[in-house]
Amino acid sequence: MISLFDFCSMHWILPWLLPFLLGLGLGWLLWGKFKSMVADLESEINNLKVRIRGLEADLEACKSARLEAEGNVSLLKGRIREMEASLAANATVEVPKTEKTAFVAEAPAAAPVHVAAAAATGDDKWFAAIGSDKLQIVEGIGPKMEEVLRENGIKTFGALAAATPDSLRNILNKYGDKYKIIDPATWPKQAKLADDRKWNDLIELQKTLDTGRGDTATDGNTDSKLEKWLIKAGVIRRWAQDDLKAVEGIGPKIEELLHKAGIKTWRALSETPVGRIQEILDAAGPKYALAVPGTWPQQAGLAADGRWDELQALQDSLNAGK
Repeated sequence: MISLFDFCSMHWILPWLLPFLLGLGLGWLLWGKFKSMVADLESEINNLKVRIRGLEADLEACKSARLEAEGNVSLLKGRIREMEASLAANATVEVPKTEKTAFVAEAPAAAPVHVAAAAATGDDKWFAAIGSDKLQIVEGIGPKMEEVLRENGIKTFGALAAATPDSLRNILNKYGDKYKIIDPATWPKQAKLADDRKWNDLIELQKTLDTGRGDTATDGNTDSKLEKWLIKAGVIRRWAQDDLKAVEGIGPKIEELLHKAGIKTWRALSETPVGRIQEILDAAGPKYALAVPGTWPQQAGLAADGRWDELQALQDSLNAGK
């Protein structure tokens, strides 16, 4: 009787048990598939986040490169304006037609560039142009970064010099991951030199940096950020090696005359007697009568010796070389 009841019970249960077991197995398989899909998606999301961080870093590097390129373009435009002014000043001077050959002086592509230096201390025209709050002359600080610092109460070189790299890092961290690539470690030191008006020391320091970082080697031959800013502002000028136009009073036409006479370097000009220079000018005709070469050898000697601060001081006291 019991066996018959058990058999009858199983007869009614089996039709329901089998679909249940099949559904349970299918659900387990689907759940496993779903977990696998979720894991794959999470992995893909993490990879995308890594790529986004890399792209953000590349974007910051591109922004720095763009600012650098814009600065170089401005420098070139300033140089073009200087050349146009020199040409205009010498437009009335012509080489006599009896001279059939013209010497074209072309500096080699890798010719070194010389920038006039500033006085190390005291009030000077560099400070008059820079002031005490142009934070962008600090290597590593651009327009946006200057805004960030000002928003956080750092508005002068003195305030930046008093900050610590850690406090600057905390400020940058408030503005998200996009500033993580920026290294402010050298900013206080640069700001201290600017605040003390030690311009030459700041230039030398910046020549060892790469976008404000001191742990990246540089060749030290490129213009510092301060030099680029001053050139762009028209405060200082730059000259290729042995460019005789670095001498106050010498323009393109007179430089050409000197080249023809065999005077092609600063050193050669510094060793040429004033009387000999005057003979060259006199032989070229009355159009050069206004040129006064009395200080030219002295100026050329300072340029040849790399004494740019002394040359700048001398030229500030001259008028067309006089």
